[in-house]
Amino acid sequence: MAETDNLPRWGGRPGGFEAWHLTLTEPISGQGVWIRAGLVAPASGSPWGTAAIAAFHPANPERTFGIQQRHPANGFTLGGPDRYLRTGDVEVGPGFVRGTIDGGGRNARFDLTFPTGQTSNPLLPHMATRGPLGAAAITSPDARVPVSGVVTIDGEALALDEAPGSPSHTYGPRRPERWAWARCTSFEDEDAVFEAFTGRVRRGRYLTPYLTTVALRWRGRLLRFTKLRPSRDFSLGFWHIDVADRRYRLTGRVEAPAIALVRTRLEDPDGSERHTHHTAMASCRLALFERRPGGFDEVAVLESHGLAHAEWVGRTPAAAVERSAVEREAVGE
Repeated sequence: MAETDNLPRWGGRPGGFEAWHLTLTEPISGQGVWIRAGLVAPASGSPWGTAAIAAFHPANPERTFGIQQRHPANGFTLGGPDRYLRTGDVEVGPGFVRGTIDGGGRNARFDLTFPTGQTSNPLLPHMATRGPLGAAAITSPDARVPVSGVVTIDGEALALDEAPGSPSHTYGPRRPERWAWARCTSFEDEDAVFEAFTGRVRRGRYLTPYLTTVALRWRGRLLRFTKLRPSRDFSLGFWHIDVADRRYRLTGRVEAPAIALVRTRLEDPDGSERHTHHTAMASCRLALFERRPGGFDEVAVLESHGLAHAEWVGRTPAAAVERSAVEREAVGE
């Protein structure tokens, strides 16, 4: 169940990271929020907690921004079934995310709740998380949940009444070298949930091929696709989707303009950096084909405009993304 998969995994040893995420987009205004709370345990030195928020506003680009705080070892606490993590003023637990993050003259407060108890979606297959490609695990407890509560950005409140949201839990010894991720739960005229990941990891001097894994929940069916390829099928703000199995083929795209992205710096346990360029205002268009006698027939077109979540991550920051999350070093208690 989702609650079990969401429990903290870090055992206190050096060399590892863990994070809990909640992304949502209010469907009427198109305003989105991306909240992350977690920890990094470096290969040498003391661990630290981290909390971040990114806000996205389609009508006012100045209200699209990010804040990231770093808390020393005495500023975060790893919990258990009742509360997974407290870092700074942010708490994450079963069915709730609440707290305050401020920096750079901006302030964000949030108190959000959502139901639990659905079946988790382990996005990456075991060969990616435990086998020769292993680097990190991604679990999506309750991939689509109704989120209620209030997010207050610089004194302006956004009330949420069962807005579509998506929690996720990531952990492992290190992050992939480069990756893209996308999730959409708000399609026009279709009850579907789409989530996809593609990335590669470093093994010593070598880089693995790109592993792509896609999950689509559509009309009561759960479809899964995986593939390996030597080159990537994404660039900043764009990802071409083309996967198939013996019965179905899914093709399409996920895209977002640079003005809709916020850049955030991540530090890995080995001290290396990743730069994530993410958004809660992406668009998604997918076509699903089913194999019939004589070839594939189109059985569904899934479209979402400005309500999808996506990120593109690499070793270097993209100059085209002007909005960078403000970083603040918090003082421990």
